[in-house]
Amino acid sequence: MTAAVRQRGRRWRVGASLALAFLVQASSVFALDHPYESNFAVVVTGADPTLAKQTVDLLTQAHHDMAVASGVYLPDTVRVIYAGRSQSFDSIVGGLFPDWGVACAVDDQNMLVVRSPRDYPVTQALPEVLRHELAHLHFAAVVGQHRPPRWMNEGYAQQFAHEWRYGDDWIVARAVFSGHVLPLADIDGVNSFQDAKARLAYAQSYLAMGYFLRMYGWDGLMLLGSSLRQGGNWDDGFKAATGSDYAAFQKEFAKYIEDHYNWAAFLGDTVLLWILLVLIFLVLYLLKRRRATLKLALWDRQEKIEDVLYSPLDRPPQPPNASPDGN
Repeated sequence: MTAAVRQRGRRWRVGASLALAFLVQASSVFALDHPYESNFAVVVTGADPTLAKQTVDLLTQAHHDMAVASGVYLPDTVRVIYAGRSQSFDSIVGGLFPDWGVACAVDDQNMLVVRSPRDYPVTQALPEVLRHELAHLHFAAVVGQHRPPRWMNEGYAQQFAHEWRYGDDWIVARAVFSGHVLPLADIDGVNSFQDAKARLAYAQSYLAMGYFLRMYGWDGLMLLGSSLRQGGNWDDGFKAATGSDYAAFQKEFAKYIEDHYNWAAFLGDTVLLWILLVLIFLVLYLLKRRRATLKLALWDRQEKIEDVLYSPLDRPPQPPNASPDGN
């Protein structure tokens, strides 16, 4: 995740999670108009030797994956700072970072700032966080000085990090059912959102980038990036790369969300259906067990009543050796 925070002339890119799948699977790849040599390296501060080596290895591999897929290289050294306390983290990124944020990419300084796992309860896997944040730096290299809508930046990083989590389907479906789907333009303000709304914004960003790639492919994304790097504006670049108007794309995506997350499609496309089936079988099993228990209890009461009704209480007790006729 990124934060479009501007302070002292710096553009901030905030981030929080996970790993790449779609880039390395691209069927065709566009290189830069004028490829340049990469002097990519990683310098880590604020980490012990083990964490530092793990960070260097992870980011080196992630950069290789992105470069192979796109032809776009990061030419400079990437600095990674592990901030040991929340105060230190806020002072580095400018103090406008949301509480739920884990890491931040500062593209104009080629820098990643990460809350130290030693002092901060980070629940996300480190490889996912680092790959996500590096993807923000890489996306900045793809588009140049132009800043596309926030959903595309976040969606790019999430797709790279394969950041679709268990439960995200339900978050989007609930928004569709309640009429609270976010317009893509509103996602630009994600840093001011509370945690639940922010998670919806990230889920929609992931889906929007996935929809873009299905419609226009990796080639379309690289053509858009090339247009933006050359100074084109967003609307013209989007139409030149995709042949579609951006306003029309937003309407198409909104319809895709509504169609894909209606009840029939949602239950047929996610694990929720299997969870629901398991719950139904569990309820039926418990009801059957309860009926059986109640039936056994009823039979037990009936036997006790029959013992009382049909016992020979009105007959006097007979001597042990007496015959039925009294002799």
